[in-house]
Formats: sequence, structure tokens, C-alpha cells
Amino acid sequence: MTLEIATKALWDQRRGLLGWGIGLAIATGIYTSFYAVTDPTTYADMLDTFPQSILDAFGWTDFASPSGYLGATVYGLVIPILVAIFAIALGTRMVAGDEESGTLELLVTHPVSRISIILGRAVAVIAACFGAAATVFTIVALLSSPVGLTVPIGYLVAASYQLGLFGSVFGLLAMAVGGFIGRRGVVIGSCSAIAVLSYFGNTLVPQVKGLAWFENLSLFHYYNGQLALREGLAVGGSMVLILLGLGLTAAAALGFNRRDIGT
Repeated sequence: MTLEIATKALWDQRRGLLGWGIGLAIATGIYTSFYAVTDPTTYADMLDTFPQSILDAFGWTDFASPSGYLGATVYGLVIPILVAIFAIALGTRMVAGDEESGTLELLVTHPVSRISIILGRAVAVIAACFGAAATVFTIVALLSSPVGLTVPIGYLVAASYQLGLFGSVFGLLAMAVGGFIGRRGVVIGSCSAIAVLSYFGNTLVPQVKGLAWFENLSLFHYYNGQLALREGLAVGGSMVLILLGLGLTAAAALGFNRRDIGT
């Protein structure tokens, strides 16, 4: 039943998923290809004009190398933000969006438990996020050789896997908030605020004396695609994201199971 619900949820969102897939592929292709346009030494000379604290904050200390460039652009800034937006939008539609449109109220009248509905839709969110990560991986892998981005394929797999986990957590977060509140605007607003705080909590905030601890609250910190491109899979960070995803799924099921739908 769970897989049937997941399949139906993905099919219902097929147009949106296709559009996001195309958009991610284009964005990834543009930023990956741009590496071949400028001599790496030009990047190094340009970055010499920036304060060291800014370079450390945004991961630009090794911008000229293949792994450093991908970690600062594709896997470090642009694509993770797009994946977070995609995941929040999808997770919102899975509970709060469908509740406001009235389709969720109709679904719960069928002989299927609310927990099964949440589990099925959580599987759909996770599958979609890993599909997005696979799209990014495929484009980077295809373009790496032509543009001179010589990054080991295993490191690309690790970074893409962590990107899928990262997106899944944001999608499940939107489902959890939707399970308790059921209002699309509130879900999008609160999850977007968390995403923004999480991003700056991993970049600028730790540069402030006495606030370095805030980095440990950031999802971007545990994702850390830049590190994966240099050293491979970050087991500790990945486990944190997995545990967060499980906890958020349980929270979504608890909130959805206890609330009157449509109220």
C-alpha cells in the first residue's frame, strides 16, 4: 500500500517534477560548463581580493581546483538552494497543499490509514529528491571530462547522495509542519525561514566571534557537499540527516494522525 501511495503521489506531480528536473539539469550544465570558460588562475587572482573570512564562509578557498569549483558552485551554493526550494514545495503539496485543495480530505475517507498515507508520501518525497540529485550527478558526470573537471566519480556519487539526503530532510520537514498545521502559507514560510537560517548559519554566522556553535544547527553543515568532493562520503553528517528524516517522518505521521483534516 505504501508503494502504491508513493507511486500515485509521484504520478500526480509528474509535470512539476519534470519541470524541476529540466531546470536543475540546465542550471547544473551552465555552472559546470563555465569552468572551461576561464583559466583557473584567473579565479585565484580574483579571489585574492576577497577577505579570508569571506573565502572561508563560502568555501572559496580552493575555487580554482575542479573539486573546489564544483564544491563552491554546483554542490555548494546554487544547486543545494534550488533542491531545498524544490523539496519544500513538494513536501508542502503532499500534506498542506492537498488539504487546502480538498483532495486530502477525500483521500482519508478511503480504507487506508493516515500513517500509510504519510509514509507513502514521504517515500515519494525522498524518491523525488534523490531523483533530483541523480539528475545533477548525471549532468556533472557527462560534462566533467569535456570541461576538465577531473573529480573521482566516487566523490561525485558521495556528494550527490548527500544532496539527496539534504533535500529529503527539507521535504520531510515541510510534511511534518503540514501534518500539524495544514496551512500551505505557514508551511512554506516557516520552512523557508529555516532554510535561510540554515544557510547563513553555515556561512556567515560562524564568522562572528562566539557564534561558531550555531553551525552545528545548520542542515548545510551536515550536508557539506564540498567535503564529499574532496574526501568522499561524510558518514557522520549523512547519519545525522538520515536520523532527522526519520524523526520528521514520525512527526508528520503523529501530527496528521491526531488532527481533524480540513479544520
